Amino acid sequence: MSGPRVRLIQSTLRCLEVLDALAACAEPVSVSELARRLGGQRGTVYQQLQTLMCAGWARQTADARYYLSLRALRVGKAALAQAGLAERLLPALQELADRTGEAAALAVLDGKDVLIIQRIESPQLVRAEIRVGSRMPLLTSASGLVLLAQVGPEQLARLGADGVQLPGPHVLGEIRRRGFAVQRDEYQLGLSSVAVPVSLGLDEEPLALSMAAPTERFDEARSVALMLKVREDFYQA
Repeated sequence: MSGPRVRLIQSTLRCLEVLDALAACAEPVSVSELARRLGGQRGTVYQQLQTLMCAGWARQTADARYYLSLRALRVGKAALAQAGLAERLLPALQELADRTGEAAALAVLDGKDVLIIQRIESPQLVRAEIRVGSRMPLLTSASGLVLLAQVGPEQLARLGADGVQLPGPHVLGEIRRRGFAVQRDEYQLGLSSVAVPVSLGLDEEPLALSMAAPTERFDEARSVALMLKVREDFYQA
């Protein structure tokens, strides 16, 4: 027997959509651009932005562009801590970056995309430019393939019904068997990456630990071996 139906507050959901849209922007954005991204009316989006500003979640530049306030950073750090990610997974992320000399990232499945939730940059002058909060497609990113390999058939079916491009079952089966996924120049020309699945327990959402590098210096065999070793060390810690 299902529980009582809950009446959702639609205005709150719409403001949260605007918050997500702001987080997906690399720089301050205008009302018109946000409305275009959201497929909404400019006047309505303006009101939602004013609401977020009043609540302390957004700020405005002198030329009327909007961006997230530092409150989002505080809440993000709290989410990492409450989920146990800061204590357990961030050291593994740092270890991966130290061993490879390349950028290391932690990602989750968020809606139809891969969402980068933590990242340690490479010290190299030429490096992969992917920020925390960046979104990537599931089909062409190593993290996306690893995340898809961890979800169940019902969720895969829902994603397919929503128009998300998915790899064939044999591809996902091979990723599960090997324990990693690799992409070369598929997400972005000149960029390659490898990812492995990690989790904090049976009830946790799927996570992907990855490293990315310019394709010209990407050593697949070495990168895969290091990734698998870091994951092994994480689970033995």
